[in-house]
Amino acid sequence: MAERAEKLMTVEEFRHWDDGTDRRYELDEGVPVAMAPPAGPHGAIAANATGVCWSRLRNRGHCQPYSEAGIRISARTRWQADVATSCSPCSADVEEPELIIEVLSPGTRMHDLGRKLPDYQSLPTVHEIWMIDSERRWLQHWRREEAHWIVQDFVGSSSFASTVLDGEVTLDELYRNSAL
Repeated sequence: MAERAEKLMTVEEFRHWDDGTDRRYELDEGVPVAMAPPAGPHGAIAANATGVCWSRLRNRGHCQPYSEAGIRISARTRWQADVATSCSPCSADVEEPELIIEVLSPGTRMHDLGRKLPDYQSLPTVHEIWMIDSERRWLQHWRREEAHWIVQDFVGSSSFASTVLDGEVTLDELYRNSAL
């Protein structure tokens, strides 16, 4: 006997869907995928990144960071970034994200770098993407320059220039109280 295929969800259906638990989900090509809650250094780094964004954006009008930010990629794919910034009013998803930050954990590293990164790069409003490692002091900084992306790796206590935040960001700020 053939099994009935599950109906794929749209992002709109996903927003109204409730599995009856407190679990967090992303929508991957119409299929809800459970996410582990951020723990240990991951949570500290994500909180620090949000704080860095708040402090740098405070004088830029309506611009602000969003934690656990919904990023709509297509009608059936919606990722949840650790942090995203936008200067546009946001509702259920972050509209017109400029900076997207993912904290890489052992269980999410390959997915974040392999699936999410190219999807984020496809969004025309995204100017920067930070991939921050939760196991060692390492950050991969992607920035859009016209029609292509430039990537740089930073380690230890180094710093990098953020065009979205209009200044230098240090790894010490991002890894504060993370035990790394």
